[in-house]
Amino acid sequence: MGELGVRAEDLTAWKLALQKGTLPKLEEVSWPQEPFKTKFADALRNLEMPRFTRRYPAILNTLIKQMLTLVQDFEAKMAEAEEKQQKQQQQQQQRSMPQSQQQSQQQDGDNGQSGQAGGGGGDSEESEGTSQQEMQDQLEEALEGASEAQAEKREMKVQLQDADGDAGEPDKTEVDPALAKALDKIAEDIVNNFEQQMASVMENLERGEAAFDDLNALLDSGSEGFDLSRGTWRRSGWRELDTLRKVLEACPELRDLVRQLGRGGGKGPLRRAPEELEARGYPPGVIRSPLQPEEVRGLTRSGELSRMLPSEMALLAHGWPRRARADSSSDEGDAGRPAQAGGSGSPPAFAGAGASGDEDGLDMMEYYLPGAHAARMLHRVRRAERMLLSYERTGWLEDEPARVTSRMEIRPAAELGPIILCLDTSGSMKGARETVAKALALECLRGAHRQRRPCYLYAFSGPSEVQELELKVDVDALDALLEFLSSSFMGGTDVDAPLKLSLERLGQQQWAQADILMVTDGEIPQPDDTILATIRQQHELMGLEVHGLLVSSNTSDQMKALCTHLHTFRSWTAVGGNDYMY
Repeated sequence: MGELGVRAEDLTAWKLALQKGTLPKLEEVSWPQEPFKTKFADALRNLEMPRFTRRYPAILNTLIKQMLTLVQDFEAKMAEAEEKQQKQQQQQQQRSMPQSQQQSQQQDGDNGQSGQAGGGGGDSEESEGTSQQEMQDQLEEALEGASEAQAEKREMKVQLQDADGDAGEPDKTEVDPALAKALDKIAEDIVNNFEQQMASVMENLERGEAAFDDLNALLDSGSEGFDLSRGTWRRSGWRELDTLRKVLEACPELRDLVRQLGRGGGKGPLRRAPEELEARGYPPGVIRSPLQPEEVRGLTRSGELSRMLPSEMALLAHGWPRRARADSSSDEGDAGRPAQAGGSGSPPAFAGAGASGDEDGLDMMEYYLPGAHAARMLHRVRRAERMLLSYERTGWLEDEPARVTSRMEIRPAAELGPIILCLDTSGSMKGARETVAKALALECLRGAHRQRRPCYLYAFSGPSEVQELELKVDVDALDALLEFLSSSFMGGTDVDAPLKLSLERLGQQQWAQADILMVTDGEIPQPDDTILATIRQQHELMGLEVHGLLVSSNTSDQMKALCTHLHTFRSWTAVGGNDYMY
């Protein structure tokens, strides 16, 4: 393992490479230690992690923290494996030493018994001398073994110092095959566990990227940024969200309905907002038009002389006739006439008998430059075809029928009005109707994020069963929405409770310009007369609009009395249903 400075440099190399959407060259970094380094790089490549770390810095910061945690875990287990191997080697040495001692003791005992059997004192002295000689020989062997061990230890220390001194070279010390196999198993287990945990997260990130225009606001909304400990990116509701996104692509009428909601709009400060194009039959908006010339946007083709470029003006000037003084003497005339482009001393082409006089009484002659006729005709043709290269001067027109596209641009767009969504989650809304209701909730969230407008959801069923959820792009609201998308609809129908809550919210300044969207199958009881009277009063005084989306072919009288605009969903095949079923 290298010094702290080497580790910091290698960590910086990993971070810079991931910022660029690539992986570092493994031969140029010595940290983390093998085999963890290669296995971790392969896991990042399999997860396509560099593609996300390049676009979303919050993911990169979280990944670096995870990497440090995994390396710490690997090094701790590696130290345990090395310590375990050392203990095993010591135990083996201890097992081998008692056996030799036991053999020597047995030999001593046998010699003693033979001496006693002989009955001589000299034999005992010889046995004692022999045992002392053997003990001295063993002591010398032990000292030689210790000196060899110290020499090997000093050699290994020198090798480690050489490896630390050379920052670019990996550690070249030989590793025991059993220890190398254990380290490979440890690294593989750690990296496989990391890859399994991140696989679902990366799939959900791809679904979120497809559903929302920009994930940076969502990833940076939490206090910890891209926080994996909350479990937001591991929820099963992401699969449901991806299915609803595909439904919205097949049902453009739902997107158009959301764009119609909310009062306000018009011109405002320059900001990033959806592009609007002129289209008849659509709600009024703000469009870019040459009828309101306010600024030079770029270059275009036109037939207007006032906006053409100097290059077009030079082409026109080349076709104009020139005037020169006609002198009587040939020398003075040749000297005073402009030369033709084809030769230095040749006279110009004069225009017939076009002589005239000036203030000094001098005769002037008109002539044309070579190619003047062709230049004049080319300019006339380009003007007739409206192909003159010109400056494009445009501006912004309000209250023009406009169609909102999915492209974003910088435009003077004011904040659109808020949306209050009331969803019927009773048992009769199961099946394809439930899919339509959830898809509309997702589109309201996407519209709120794209157009920067508040949105509030009331999911109602039986009496006093109202679920409230503010739809905005942050981690808390997304958690609640994913839980809502994963739930099933059941219960009765009580429409008075969500309408009362919606009218109370309209009394707040932030929601004063909101419109109400009621999504139901029409099987609702008659709303309270007080609620209907309040809605009519708000409609007359404040311009409140109540849109109703019927996910049924039957139009109920209750919805007609409640809503100012009534819509009927028709694209049942796009949500897995049939027209005759609804």
